[in-house]
Amino acid sequence: MKYILTRAVGLTMTLILLFTLLVPSAAAITYPGVPEITIEAKSALLVDLNTGQVLYEQNANDIRYPASITKIMTCLLTLEAIGRGELSMDTLVTVPEEALAGMPEDSSTAELKAGEEVTVNDLLYCLMVASANEAANTLAIAVAGDIPAFVERMNKRAEELGMENTHFANPHGLHDDDHYTTAWDIFRMAKEGMTHAPFRQIVSTGRYDTAPTNMSDSRQLFNTNGLLARYKYPGYVYGGTIGIKTGSTNQAGYCLCAAAKKKGHTLVSVVLGAENPEDKWGNPIRMQFIESRRLLDWGFTNFSPATLLSSETYLQEVPVKNSFQASHVVLQPTDSVKTLVPGAYDKELLELRLHLDKETPSAPISAGDVLGTVTVIYNGQDFGTVDMAAVSDVSYSPFLAFVSGVNVVLGNLFVRIVLLAALIFMVVGVTRRYLSEQHQLRKQARLERQAIKKQEAQARREQTAREQAAYQARQAEKRRLQEEERRRKEEERRQKEEAARIRRQQQEEAARIRRQQEEEAARIRRQEAAERRRRQEAEAERRRDLERRRKAELERRLQEQQARREAERREQERYYAARSYDQRRRESQRYDSRSDRGRSYDRSYSGRSYDNRSYRDDYRYSDRSRRRDYDDWDDRY
Repeated sequence: MKYILTRAVGLTMTLILLFTLLVPSAAAITYPGVPEITIEAKSALLVDLNTGQVLYEQNANDIRYPASITKIMTCLLTLEAIGRGELSMDTLVTVPEEALAGMPEDSSTAELKAGEEVTVNDLLYCLMVASANEAANTLAIAVAGDIPAFVERMNKRAEELGMENTHFANPHGLHDDDHYTTAWDIFRMAKEGMTHAPFRQIVSTGRYDTAPTNMSDSRQLFNTNGLLARYKYPGYVYGGTIGIKTGSTNQAGYCLCAAAKKKGHTLVSVVLGAENPEDKWGNPIRMQFIESRRLLDWGFTNFSPATLLSSETYLQEVPVKNSFQASHVVLQPTDSVKTLVPGAYDKELLELRLHLDKETPSAPISAGDVLGTVTVIYNGQDFGTVDMAAVSDVSYSPFLAFVSGVNVVLGNLFVRIVLLAALIFMVVGVTRRYLSEQHQLRKQARLERQAIKKQEAQARREQTAREQAAYQARQAEKRRLQEEERRRKEEERRQKEEAARIRRQQQEEAARIRRQQEEEAARIRRQEAAERRRRQEAEAERRRDLERRRKAELERRLQEQQARREAERREQERYYAARSYDQRRRESQRYDSRSDRGRSYDRSYSGRSYDNRSYRDDYRYSDRSRRRDYDDWDDRY
């Protein structure tokens, strides 16, 4: 019974150990001198695509719903089918009714119609650029014959990629309780997709125009990745972005797997379960883009590419046994170690730990033979172990091998003791007296040597202690400087944020003042326009009143003139009625004589004459000043 319990406990501990080694740790990764960052999402991950180095992770192994990020696997399986020759990019695929069945009205779509013939190339762009769900179903049926068979292939491929915490239930990512994954598994899937050139080209396309089909004109597709293009979500573009895919459902939240390339390295970020709150104007804030951009910018800002170990570097010369050709052989690493290091690369922080399989290897040795390993450590962190191989060939010497064998035999302590005892027995009689005399001298010399060795050992220990103290002081100073630098950067960042906040407030205040000024200017213009209309109406009224007064004055003067003329006429009638006929005749004669004198006078001086009508008119209207006044008044008004 005790034996069985012991075996059970041992088996349990073994399983726990294996699980601990195989399952990646969910603890946050920290780098010395790098400011910490917290992403506003349920899960987040940042990995260097070139080396697989993890720069940041936040709940990266927690189960999440992937939404449309699922389409990465759909695209990957389609491209692999094309690579096997089962399909081609130019293959025409007819959209079946099954591909459109069960699609929610508000789901992402490219408006494909049942019976429409579309090439595989355009379907892939509809899938990855416009995130069309019906395109995912259409490709699944084209690759596997039906959707369930394709989903089975998806799960099998996920298992091959090491996506242990992933299970697919459909090819498009619409919510299903049995459709889940993790940030780590999404990275593994995206990393495999980025090994295909068509995949990289499709996911890096901001806008795409499809070819016309039998049922539709060309479609214009806009990428849903706001870091890549501003067509659908302006204001979030991030320089260097080369893909990959967005996704969102009510259960999954807002998700994004993005890749950006800068400084010769490609970083892949995964942000799952972000929220989209609204700003004060009611517009949604796309946190999946903001947090992904912040995470990528944090990676490129705080890490620098560095070659910690080059495959062309000569590391060490190692002595070689059993060869006349060479006494040493040079070792170099079989591979380079390139990675991202925190901050700027400092060669003093690099440490190479060499480990030889044998302290003195034996010939023959061929170029490329692995004779040990080198572990690369930078700033206290292990960045990998690489084999060390011989640079050149070293031939074998039998004679040196025999000599080496003898030395090995003689190096045996028991053999040496036997030989030494025989020698002593042979020369004991001759050297006994000499040895007794020299015994004291040897003892004294031995004591002196021991004292000297003790002094040298003490001096070495003191020197080692001083060196360790100096090293610790240097390390403490470096840590202090790094902490000061971190605090300085944090203060600069805080000042920049405060300055940005003040600028935003100033801009908002300036905009408010500008709006008030524009409103006041508009109000003044309206008042001025109303005043101008009032003055124009008053001027028009004044002119109309003046015109009425002028007409009334004209009417009054005309009436006065008519009355005056009527009075003169009545006066003349009374005058002529009172006179006798003879008087009227005599006056007529005098009048005719005066008229003759007046005409002769005019002919003499002015060359002009007036007929009786004009003279009578002058006589009738003797008051010429009134007529002139009347004419002048007419001209004036």
